[in-house]
Amino acid sequence: MFSFLTALTLAQVPANLPPKEIIKLQEVRALPGQLDSVLVFNSNSPEVVQTEGILLSTFPPTGKQVPSAHLDQAFVGRFDIFAHHIAKALTPQDLRTLYLGILLHNPGQEPVTVDILQAASYLSQPDAPFVELPSFIENPTGNVFAGPGSRAMSDVLRGDRQDIFPAQIIIPPGESRMVLNLPIPVKPLMPPLNGRSTLMRLRSTGKVHIASLGMFAKNNPDGNERAPSLQEWQTLLDRGNLAEPRDKPATPLSQTAGAFAYGRVAGVGIGSRWVGQW
Repeated sequence: MFSFLTALTLAQVPANLPPKEIIKLQEVRALPGQLDSVLVFNSNSPEVVQTEGILLSTFPPTGKQVPSAHLDQAFVGRFDIFAHHIAKALTPQDLRTLYLGILLHNPGQEPVTVDILQAASYLSQPDAPFVELPSFIENPTGNVFAGPGSRAMSDVLRGDRQDIFPAQIIIPPGESRMVLNLPIPVKPLMPPLNGRSTLMRLRSTGKVHIASLGMFAKNNPDGNERAPSLQEWQTLLDRGNLAEPRDKPATPLSQTAGAFAYGRVAGVGIGSRWVGQW
């Protein structure tokens, strides 16, 4: 209860005290645990895809029309795939659907089996729009999310695999298979803008190369759109250049003045999960 004595005490405090700096030392502790060594195929640049082309390729450059677009990195055993890209209509009349394709290739002499352990892929519209959420909210059933990345991560953390993904893919020697071939439609959205986030945890019995690619839908004879075929994706990989426009490069950590830019990633990272114990 606000007492008369409290009011009297407050009245005796000068109204215009000079500002006072209070310094309290705090201990900064290292996060316990460590990151694992699982390779992550991380396709997030360019975020907004405006032209057809290669988003990220770890294929060997030999035989490719643009060798510099390929990283020559193989994956074997446990690895992850993450991809987040946005389709945005170039003009109000150009409402073609952009497809995101992720290709796995077996460069060896024996069949390779790829197990899809957990996987999810969602559109911003209508699957997972960005919404305001409280600072803390329980999510026991996975029905709370804000954006496609949030929803995909929630599914994967729960050990789920969406029905659109098979449990297993067998890739014959020297051949490729699609692990993802899904649309990012912009029609009839206003504004004509949409995004897709995909996260997969996989395990392979042999080496595979991976590529993520962007291509506009093809048309059937009746004029309706269709998804690109495996051969059309392979041709784009072999003959295509990097999709445009590329995002701004990240500011070097050594730079301490001027504008600072966070760079979106198109590359291969080491570490999928941090494991720690208090």
